Amino acid sequence: MPRHLDRGRTFTLLVLAAVSITLGGPAVAQAPRQKPQARESALAPVPPQDSELYCKNIAEAASDARIKWQTWKLISLEASLRDRIEELQRKEREFEKWVERREDLLNEVEDQVVSIIGRMRPEAAAAQLQTTDEEAAVGVLLKLKARVASSILDEMEPSRAAQLTQSMMGLTHPEIQRSF
Repeated sequence: MPRHLDRGRTFTLLVLAAVSITLGGPAVAQAPRQKPQARESALAPVPPQDSELYCKNIAEAASDARIKWQTWKLISLEASLRDRIEELQRKEREFEKWVERREDLLNEVEDQVVSIIGRMRPEAAAAQLQTTDEEAAVGVLLKLKARVASSILDEMEPSRAAQLTQSMMGLTHPEIQRSF
């Protein structure tokens, strides 16, 4: 064997020896450590993982942050709810004004219609009320003077006059329900 190869082997052996002395044992490949068996792990406590420690350390801060976020969200929702309530109240006031104006207009128109029908001849007024719906006809008849209303009813078809009279009695005295 050539001499320079013999020196290479010697050098390699010396390096391996130095490494094994440094590591504290022979330069032999070691088998990987096996996990402790279930029996051993039940007896000895397992040290917590880094992720478990991290979660444990930030749990309180995360809880505080979640509470702050939920509080902010509730305050925001409460403010938007107040705005919505104010808007609805404003619309309700507008609607009430509109309904009031409409009722005033209807009352004025109704009073005018009652006045017109009251001045008509009973035959013409009966013909007009004969074709109107029951509720409107009853409303007009109730606002007319009793003598004018009776002369108009006298000119109507008997079944229609009876129907309107019964409705008028039901409106003025709801507890009395009579049939003719």
